[in-house]
Amino acid sequence: MEKTTTMLKTGLVGLFLTMTTIGVYAQSSPPEPLSALGPQSPTLAGTTERGDLFDPPIANFDDELINSILFFNPDEANSFTLRASAIEDHEDDRGLSFTHYQWSYGTNGTDFTPIGSDAATLPQSGIGPGYHYYRVEAWIVPAGTDPDLSCDADNTETFVVFVLPPLSVTATNTGGLSQYCESDAGTQSNVALSAAVAYDGYAGSPTVGEFDVNYRWYYVKSNGSDPFSQNNDDFVEVTKTNITNATLIDGETSATYTPNISEVGTYKFFVEVEYQIKDRSHGLGTDDPTDRNRPYVIYRGWVGGPDQANATIITVTPEPGKPHITIEEVLD
Repeated sequence: MEKTTTMLKTGLVGLFLTMTTIGVYAQSSPPEPLSALGPQSPTLAGTTERGDLFDPPIANFDDELINSILFFNPDEANSFTLRASAIEDHEDDRGLSFTHYQWSYGTNGTDFTPIGSDAATLPQSGIGPGYHYYRVEAWIVPAGTDPDLSCDADNTETFVVFVLPPLSVTATNTGGLSQYCESDAGTQSNVALSAAVAYDGYAGSPTVGEFDVNYRWYYVKSNGSDPFSQNNDDFVEVTKTNITNATLIDGETSATYTPNISEVGTYKFFVEVEYQIKDRSHGLGTDDPTDRNRPYVIYRGWVGGPDQANATIITVTPEPGKPHITIEEVLD
């Protein structure tokens, strides 16, 4: 394999450029805004079903593209395994099995470094946010022949994985005031909440503005004996894992929200942001409010502060009820 390895190192870039030029997606397009995702040239040369080229065979590739998008968990490494087909895809459908593989890796689609072992599978773990390009080249070396005299591979396949970058969310009160009257709840403009989303520690492409995100607005109401308490101890703590002590504000799914709560009291507001491109419950069961799916990809911003303890307190003040008059201590 010495000759083959030498050819691999010197010719992979040219081969890759050739294949990406002629490669056409046989599947649905990658989810926006990710322009390169999953297999880059899955179009068949022969008539054998793509799934039958693998060992074991693959029934369908319905989740191939969405599985190419990974979440990033700072506390636990992500992981996956890439598998190359066991049988060549040849225009004559010869059905010959590959005997050797060479994997390589890059981050820009042009520069690659050999990795992994001479195996059909490539396990990976702990990859960071952004694009990751994996390429495989395979050979067929019949038993009893000289590997150095074997035909060089003239095709490659590249598979692209993208890890969703963490987000930072800043929630502010653009109305500038921290209270309104209960009777003005439907028309008030003193309090107007807005969320801004940015990447947290990632500067690559695509830009954060190209991704669609889901917004959910919540409030936590003080529960002390004084309905207008400003004491932090009267606001029950809300974690990303357990959301039961917060109230979801139905129908508010945009980056802005003007409160219309008419119940008097003191409130703290926060917004949660999630990527739309891959549901955080993908591959898991129904979300449980007391033990939520993948809380590390729920990105939260408290209005007016970095956390719940320092969030702005919004007060809904009472419209006073009717007073009554009596008379006492009369001397005449």
